[in-house]
Amino acid sequence: MTDLAKIIPAQDGPLIVENPPNLKGSVEADLTGKPKVALCRCGASANKPFCDGTHTKVGFTSAPDRSRLRNTPVNYTGQVNGVEVTVSYTPVLCTHAAQCQARAVAVFNPKQKPWIQPENGTLDAIIDVMAACPSGALRVSVGDQPAQHMTTGDVGIAVEKNGPYHVTNVALEAEFNGAGASRAKYSLCRCGLSKNKPFCDGSHHDAKWSDDSAKPD
Repeated sequence: MTDLAKIIPAQDGPLIVENPPNLKGSVEADLTGKPKVALCRCGASANKPFCDGTHTKVGFTSAPDRSRLRNTPVNYTGQVNGVEVTVSYTPVLCTHAAQCQARAVAVFNPKQKPWIQPENGTLDAIIDVMAACPSGALRVSVGDQPAQHMTTGDVGIAVEKNGPYHVTNVALEAEFNGAGASRAKYSLCRCGLSKNKPFCDGSHHDAKWSDDSAKPD
């Protein structure tokens, strides 16, 4: 019997987490000794982030609708201290956590075109952003090196306030849909609105979903 954490998305139901790590982020929970927990992903539980069975009442469906997803990576290349640096961005994986703007706004700024300009920052700052990006939407390559996500060995599930679950180094029994997606860090939908379930596609941000929402739209 393995004691490794694993997430199993139940059909039209919650995220079943076996051997769960402790929750952190906006909700902290000591799950030590619990063999499994069920995390809400319909957006309607009255006991968020845990499932209370409301998904059956609101008719939640776990089926994705990928017909209009922006799943083509966009590459942004610039010279940083004489070295070619390319930042690759996959829109469908972006959760709008905005760590990139908070840490290196000169490089990552939606008000400029293109919105990513590697030449405006340092390599250290860009790598810091790659490490902080919780969803794997951003990757970086330096020179001829392959693109990297910059991950750590930490095992965890962080609950973002009014946002998704950010997962690191927990196995997920699901198809990883998203060009360049990382199995070491990814973000799972908590609002029930994503078109790329079980992954977050930023829909909570567009819909202004919050933890106080009674049910998904």
